[in-house]
Amino acid sequence: MNAIAILLCPVLLLGPGSRQQRSLGSNDTFAAAGLTPIEVQEIVAGLERSAYDAPESWSAELRAKRVDLGGSRGIILQGTKLLCGGTGNCQLFVFRQARGHWRSLFENEQAPIAESFQFGPAIAHGIKDLTVVTRMSDVDGQRVTYTFDGSVYRAKPARSLKEQ
Repeated sequence: MNAIAILLCPVLLLGPGSRQQRSLGSNDTFAAAGLTPIEVQEIVAGLERSAYDAPESWSAELRAKRVDLGGSRGIILQGTKLLCGGTGNCQLFVFRQARGHWRSLFENEQAPIAESFQFGPAIAHGIKDLTVVTRMSDVDGQRVTYTFDGSVYRAKPARSLKEQ
């Protein structure tokens, strides 16, 4: 695969005109997200329940960015090393602020592993859907859309990228 195809791959996976974000960048840190010590403590407690491993430092391992989830403020966090696999997929966490506290949208379930993600356009119970693309190889992967059920995100059936 040439360099241009590699750079455009995440956009091609979700189609033209998508609001796809390939991943969070190196500037998306806990400090840049303006998280207070209390917010970090609440978020880390949720991370510990849904991460498949525990890094020595959550702030060093994760990128973080505040996002608009539609009906509430949110934050998305993405692994960078320990919480990533060999095909470039990294664990992805989404929290929303409810009643003054940060709550994981995956609750105690293991958060998904993804190469790229996008919020919306659909909204359920005031929260934008989350679509993730997971790469299995150079030629295959899957797309999963999570819809908010009023409490947490629930996955719809996965679709192979080969079928699309």
